[in-house]
Amino acid sequence: MTAPKAAAPARRKKTSVGKKSARKTAEKPPPYSYGEIPDDTFGAKSEPPEPHGPQAPHLIIDRRFAFLINNPDLYTAASVLPAPAPVGRHPHYPPVVYLIFLCSISVFGSARGTAAYFQDEGWWNRVRTAIRTHVGDDTADALRPTGPTRSNWNHYFQRHLKPSLEKLRDLSGELWVEQALAQGMLCDSSKRTSRVRPERQQVIHGDATVAKPPSGHSEPTSVDKRTGEIRHHRVDPDAGVCIEGGDTMVYGNKFLSTAVRLANTPHSRVILAIESIRHKSVEEDPERESEGNALVAMVRRIIKRARGAKAITYDTALRGKHRAPLIADGLVVFTPQHEGSTPQSLLRYKGKNCTCSYDLYVAEGRVCSRHITDDGKTHYTPLPVEELECREGKSTRFYHRIIIPCPKKTHTLRIRVDETDEDRQIDPKTKKQRFNRTEHLRQVPPGTPAARRLKGFRQDSESIHSRFDQAYPHERVPAYGARGAQLIYIGYAWVSNSITRALNAIRS
Repeated sequence: MTAPKAAAPARRKKTSVGKKSARKTAEKPPPYSYGEIPDDTFGAKSEPPEPHGPQAPHLIIDRRFAFLINNPDLYTAASVLPAPAPVGRHPHYPPVVYLIFLCSISVFGSARGTAAYFQDEGWWNRVRTAIRTHVGDDTADALRPTGPTRSNWNHYFQRHLKPSLEKLRDLSGELWVEQALAQGMLCDSSKRTSRVRPERQQVIHGDATVAKPPSGHSEPTSVDKRTGEIRHHRVDPDAGVCIEGGDTMVYGNKFLSTAVRLANTPHSRVILAIESIRHKSVEEDPERESEGNALVAMVRRIIKRARGAKAITYDTALRGKHRAPLIADGLVVFTPQHEGSTPQSLLRYKGKNCTCSYDLYVAEGRVCSRHITDDGKTHYTPLPVEELECREGKSTRFYHRIIIPCPKKTHTLRIRVDETDEDRQIDPKTKKQRFNRTEHLRQVPPGTPAARRLKGFRQDSESIHSRFDQAYPHERVPAYGARGAQLIYIGYAWVSNSITRALNAIRS
């Protein structure tokens, strides 16, 4: 008998609409010409690209597991899990054992595999020894001869871990930021660096991913068209179809994470925070924030504790209204230019002690001089930026110190690249904000060497999500629902950060 096909896309595939849209965009040139990007504070054309760092060595399961269970922060995080209640079914093991079990799913691939390993005396004795070291003899001596079964795990996961998600997530995030600070990341460096080229360990990178649930079915039943057989399926209650990478449809739950790492140092990444974000409509998913708003809130929580953060790099999901508050907090925020952005009029500049005048526009993320060519076409000439200036106060202000070449003399002009009070005013004619400055004008313009460097840092987030997918059979997270999947992701982050902590201690 032929099995019915999944009702929702179980594999990542590009839609035909996305291909047509991309092809149409590629074929249709912009209705203006754009000049050559000048050599300025953002780099020169002759500047070589950043060299690739050393390849990370492979770590066998034994070492990954040992690094996890010997991370003292993990036992601190277990303090937020509830103790046994005076009534009802008591857990067979203390909360810390179930937190270790949760994290070990990302080592062994599934809860079934983890339970099997914990039934083995050799592997279970490693857990007992670690608990004896970090918790005490009384807790270790009270443990059973073997670890939790799948039944034990499923009961604790549903009844205790899921209700404690927010507490575990928040405390884990605090401990991860403290780990990054202790390892020299997100700290003020003694090395003098410009804001255009911050050190790698001062740059937060982030991305969102869609985690596929155990089942790709979106409907509880399906009918075989040939035989008429009705089949019943388990459906993830929170999963939906999301667009990922521009035109790729993926069925699952959407999560956001941020991280930081050291330059040229394998296994130095520290995941800083994880959040479940909205991927359906507000009506269907009212409890979770959209991607941009969730990222702003997440980064602001991080920089309250990590004052040495200088920049953040993200993708085009971060728009001007999201960049504005982060820029006001003193960060350099880099994202690629969003498709469809059109040149915006900025001001008309008249030279001092000179008869020249220039129509200044914002195009391709930077200030340009606008000219009309002999054939009537519009041409934008990018103006060189001498420096990205920063002035701190109640809110941080950023300026481009622009050089305007003139046959008689060179003019210098400062242009704000953060949101101003005038920008926020509502135009009575259009009923919209007068100028969405942070949407069109970038601190670090795309297409420059400095921009390519920051964009390259974000690729580490792609690596996080790739490794997260590969940690489980068929690249499916072994938990249903957004809360369950987020707990699995937190466990994965604990494994990754434990490896970083242990290898950093060895390097030191």
